[in-house]
Amino acid sequence: MPGAERTCVNPVTLRLKRTFDVVVVSVLLVLLAPLFALIAWQIKRDSPGPVFFRQRRLGMLQREFAILKFRTMKVGTSTDAHRDYIRQAMEGSAGSNGNGLYKLERDAAVTGLGRFLRRSSLDELPQLINVLRGEMSLVGPRPCIEYEVEFFEPDHLERFLVPAGMTGLWQVTKRGRATFREALELDVVYARTLSFRGDLWILARTPLQVLKCDGTI
Repeated sequence: MPGAERTCVNPVTLRLKRTFDVVVVSVLLVLLAPLFALIAWQIKRDSPGPVFFRQRRLGMLQREFAILKFRTMKVGTSTDAHRDYIRQAMEGSAGSNGNGLYKLERDAAVTGLGRFLRRSSLDELPQLINVLRGEMSLVGPRPCIEYEVEFFEPDHLERFLVPAGMTGLWQVTKRGRATFREALELDVVYARTLSFRGDLWILARTPLQVLKCDGTI
């Protein structure tokens, strides 16, 4: 992969990550099944449309897969605004939203329940299914949308040498206060320093970030 020559990922670490993911996620899916059912029921009551939001994302080695989230936006919302925001972010012309967070705000497109799901990060729970399938890991760079790669620098491609994750280094250090470029650079740092101990450290810090309820995990 061009731009990824510096990183050598230990296959033993990858196998250990995968074993840990399968064991933990299998338990979590059983324990969280009632919560899944409750959220699904509330989504159907709140607005017309499917329970799950599916979107094509790029994971490890840029393999494409359908990421799963609980739907938080109205059906038919365009991605044009997000694409334009990413372009501005990489050019350095996109500012924070006024409270120090670098995140595109589309309040008019978000459902009433969706606002709560986003703030609490509960919309991300279906990605446990992606982890069980082997498409993601509990920890790793966030799986990106294909058009985002158009704005990557060559070194940013190193993030694709490790599994995409539900949480990661930038989420527990800078979270929503990282620009798009800063988040990519932290993803590269994660890929270059991948270790099972590091994953456990990130997982231990993730609940503290979720409890802040700004919806940026």
